[in-house]
Amino acid sequence: MRYIFFISLLALSGVCVFFSCAKWKDPKPVNDPRLTNHYCNDPAAVNYNLGFPGVPDNTVCYYPSDLFVGNYLLHDSVYLSPSGLFISADSFVIRVTKISNSKIGVIGFCKSGSQLLMTAGPTYVATGDTTEGDSTTIYHGQMLCRIQDTISGTISKDRVDSTVLHIALQVVSDTGISLIQGRAVKQ
Repeated sequence: MRYIFFISLLALSGVCVFFSCAKWKDPKPVNDPRLTNHYCNDPAAVNYNLGFPGVPDNTVCYYPSDLFVGNYLLHDSVYLSPSGLFISADSFVIRVTKISNSKIGVIGFCKSGSQLLMTAGPTYVATGDTTEGDSTTIYHGQMLCRIQDTISGTISKDRVDSTVLHIALQVVSDTGISLIQGRAVKQ
């Protein structure tokens, strides 16, 4: 009798396990109606993943070079380095053009129309590219207006006032080293 009870209990357990175990089926995906905002999914963009989670949409991306593009009125001061002696002040228009997503060209420093090439980063800073000089050269940079002039430095986009650029450049020439510092306002 005891054996019959144990066999019945074992058979009943087996039947319960058999009917309770079924293959898992994934539920149908549910679209969350709250996730309607579009975000940039390109790591090279300044606004990468801004607005995540949401719908990936690379048409909302903007790149480092897009931050700088436009015409600006530059008010600058020129100082002699290293003494800091004031040389001159001037105002003129510069034009910043987009070459690629990370490259910009700055036109307006020379009457010849030569272009200063810069690399823009997602930190709102563009740095002058080095096209002149090697390991034996003390001052690297790129040729400016004359073959004797080499320029290097940065242009920063103001994060508070999006219409302002801050200019900090160094010009090395046959007459010495001068620093150009200024503020450019978008026209």
